[in-house]
Amino acid sequence: MQANKAKLIVAILAVVVIIAVPSLVLSSHKSKIYVDANAKNTQDGSIDHPYKTIGQAMKAVKGKAEIHVAKGLYKENVKMKDKVSIFGASEDSVIIEAKDRDEAVVTMEDETVLNKVTVKNGTYGVKVDDDAKASIIKCVIKNNKKDGIYIKADGIKKSKMVSISKNEIKNNNAAGIYSGKRRLSISENEITDNDGDGIDIEKGASAWIADNKISSNDKSGMKLRVDGSDIWTKSNSIRKNNREGIEISFNGAVGRIDIAKSKIIDNDRYGIARVQKFAGINNSVWNKYVTFNNKNTIESNKSGSVSAVISAK
Repeated sequence: MQANKAKLIVAILAVVVIIAVPSLVLSSHKSKIYVDANAKNTQDGSIDHPYKTIGQAMKAVKGKAEIHVAKGLYKENVKMKDKVSIFGASEDSVIIEAKDRDEAVVTMEDETVLNKVTVKNGTYGVKVDDDAKASIIKCVIKNNKKDGIYIKADGIKKSKMVSISKNEIKNNNAAGIYSGKRRLSISENEITDNDGDGIDIEKGASAWIADNKISSNDKSGMKLRVDGSDIWTKSNSIRKNNREGIEISFNGAVGRIDIAKSKIIDNDRYGIARVQKFAGINNSVWNKYVTFNNKNTIESNKSGSVSAVISAK
């Protein structure tokens, strides 16, 4: 009797496992969809019968997915769905060019990844919507009418971080990167020859900015605001920008900007300019909220290394 009971229990457990395991596999499943600009005839998104456009692939997405894009020119504006990653064959061989130049080339939503593509000739290269966690990695973002990357303001929750790493951001008609109040990680990028600032971040942001090369931008290398912000910078090379290396503005609200181990050289005005819009903030207050370590190299800037406090209307 005991033996029969034991056998029955084992059988029931086996059935439970058989039912449960497929459901676990399905719940973690991530679909892969393939795109090739040279696709012909049957197109179902499989590796053997890829879609011709990224838009077709995006339309077919159901839930979490990876879209793998073969080399080619894709003349379209891409609006990513939540939880979708786009992986190009390489940033030099996969070109996404805006079909409508009055729209962003790529618009990113929550939990999206853009990897190894060139993005060009839109209003913005990449627009990150509010309430969106997004990662932009190893891309070339160039020749856009406004900012290379435009990040809409939201909160500074860790769960909504925007990560920008190992990209070339160049020849855009405004800032290389512009962000409203967000949590940001900006690292190992080359940000050059943009018509605005290299990096422009509004007040209240939380940001880690490290190991970037920021040069030859028509305005400042970086434009940062103290008020309500928590910004840490380290090991950046900021050279030959047409205004300041770094412009820091401060209107008296508590915040923090720290500049460490950076080379700020050969900029057309100050290495670091300190700007405030009303009187009454003395050097001791500035020194409390804006800090430099002794491992920075700030030299050969035409107006000097660090400015006196400049009043601006």
